[in-house]
Amino acid sequence: MIDQLDPQHEFLKRLKEEAAIQAKLEKQRFLPSGLDPLTSAIGRYSWQILVVLSGLTSFLLEIMKWGF
Repeated sequence: MIDQLDPQHEFLKRLKEEAAIQAKLEKQRFLPSGLDPLTSAIGRYSWQILVVLSGLTSFLLEIMKWGF
């Protein structure tokens, strides 16, 4: 019986540690809240933004290639 409780106790201990880390991460923002609309748009339209950025990049590289 004690053998069964030890893995459960260890699991609960690790779970509590991870929950504390997650709580700390949720309190600290990686980007300022002013960028929330931009980051949500990137998350929602990621493929479209990727296509537009790759098109602009290739267009600018072609312009630089021809010396304009």
